[in-house]
Amino acid sequence: MSLARMFCRLNGYLQPISKARAPLVSGFIRTQIEVRHWLHTVPQSTSCHWQLQEDSLELSYGGLVMHFAYVWLRDHCHSASCFNSKTNQRNLDTANVELNIRPANTRVDDENIFLTWPDGHVTRYNLSWLAQNSYEGQKQSAMQPHIIWNSDIYTSAKVPSANWDKFMSCDDELKKFLGRFLLYGIAFVEGVPPTVEATETLTQRVSLIRETMYGKMWNFTSDFSRGDTAYTKLALDRHTDTTYFQEPCGIQVFHCLRHEGTGGRTLLVDGFYSADKVLQKTPENFELLAQVPIKHEYIENVSDHHNHMIGIGPVLNVYPWNNEVYMIRYNNYDRAVINTIPHDIVKRWYVAHRELTTELRKPENELWIKLKPGKVVFIDNWRVLHGRESFTGLRQLCGCYLTRDDFLNTARSLGLHA
Repeated sequence: MSLARMFCRLNGYLQPISKARAPLVSGFIRTQIEVRHWLHTVPQSTSCHWQLQEDSLELSYGGLVMHFAYVWLRDHCHSASCFNSKTNQRNLDTANVELNIRPANTRVDDENIFLTWPDGHVTRYNLSWLAQNSYEGQKQSAMQPHIIWNSDIYTSAKVPSANWDKFMSCDDELKKFLGRFLLYGIAFVEGVPPTVEATETLTQRVSLIRETMYGKMWNFTSDFSRGDTAYTKLALDRHTDTTYFQEPCGIQVFHCLRHEGTGGRTLLVDGFYSADKVLQKTPENFELLAQVPIKHEYIENVSDHHNHMIGIGPVLNVYPWNNEVYMIRYNNYDRAVINTIPHDIVKRWYVAHRELTTELRKPENELWIKLKPGKVVFIDNWRVLHGRESFTGLRQLCGCYLTRDDFLNTARSLGLHA
């Protein structure tokens, strides 16, 4: 039985991913030179050909053949009566648009297409805007351009760290830092005073802090004060955090305030790089990891802390229109009982999970760093897995989670594509 047919048996909640779209996983952007969003490029050909079909407009422009439903074209009109340009919000009541609407007249000039509707209302669209916002255009673009990496790729790139003083006072330094983070999923700030207060001030420069059951800022040692392996001296295998949240935390910040002992290096692995390897080698395994939801669970009964969190979602989260990975939910410590997969699929899921795990554990994919007082690392928890080696002595860390939306909002406000 094919995977696609087996998916259909899962009560209809799984939709097969087209293998024709498989190469468009987010990892397809492999070099810094290639990090150019399709939407920001000038079409090679600006000739325009159009044709009115039964329920849609077919438009050929900029090397794309696109199709726009007439109701979509009416709904997205940016005329003064339909759209408030001051608030960037729609005025048009979509529920009042006739579903079978069709333009009464259509004309095109060098840069625009004009549609006259049966009631006489005229909608004007810039051809480049249509190309950028078409379904066909979105299939060829990445929501977030980035560089996937293993240890050699990242080390060879010689990515600089931000400087604390400049970071706190100069928007250009902040913009460069955010740009590096968006490309690689990790970024560093050096020269930070080794205190919880300075670390908090640093993080608030880019985003709101997300408060969880661990609090706002955490300051912890290996005292097992919480029901988590992180509060021990044991080694931690690569993982993403808060997989047991319905929406895992987006950004994680670590600052080692002091360490009087040995070991304790931090491990970083680009999950997108490993996911891309699975996609290239075994598309059906990638497909299974992206389609089947599983549970992660956190049960804590330590001292006054009583928590029971459950998060549900696939290991790989992808945008269905271009198969781009946007989040990895991988944590073997917190993975709950697998009871969301039928018996005739569960072994195949284990095979797919094993392949991804093998890629994540390859030594060439491991970036080891030693966090020291003054060096703060920001980690994209939806992309980069982290871990650590065991250690001896007193090791004190502080850190926090950041709200992803506010982090990306800061980047966009500085003119970055995020």
